Amino acid sequence: METKITFRHLPHDAELRDYTKNAVAKIAKFLYRPVEAQVVFSKEKSRAIAEVNILADHNKFFARGEGDDFYLTLDQTLDKIETQVKKYHDRRRHTKGGKPREEPGESSITDLPEIIKSNEFFIRKPITVEEAIDCLDNAASPFLVFRRAENEKICVVYRRPDGNYGMIDPE
Repeated sequence: METKITFRHLPHDAELRDYTKNAVAKIAKFLYRPVEAQVVFSKEKSRAIAEVNILADHNKFFARGEGDDFYLTLDQTLDKIETQVKKYHDRRRHTKGGKPREEPGESSITDLPEIIKSNEFFIRKPITVEEAIDCLDNAASPFLVFRRAENEKICVVYRRPDGNYGMIDPE
């Protein structure tokens, strides 16, 4: 990654330049394809200002910080950039492909069971409650979803533990 460092209204500082290159390289680890980083240091009255602009994989990350010391200001600015990059990285990881990818070494403790869609518990044509109970008696399933003939609403008939029948009606 190419890093451009500019000093405005102050003399060139080789130590600050090396510190900046190392710090920006740490941020570049989070990016997929880092292309370019521009860091501008400027001095206005007694304030030290650091602006960081990173272009990576068609995305721009920008942060500006002000303080008394250039090193502290750069660290604060890079923390802002790091927050932006991590947020982008998480968003990209959770949206690409529809399922979030697991990081290496990270295991999912609570694996949710897979949902299998089935039409065998649903009767499409409208029927009465008595017909639904008859269908439930003939089937081995514990419940039956049907469309009620009186009002075309979807209802559920189920067997209760005491042997009776229960009905869930959305009205």
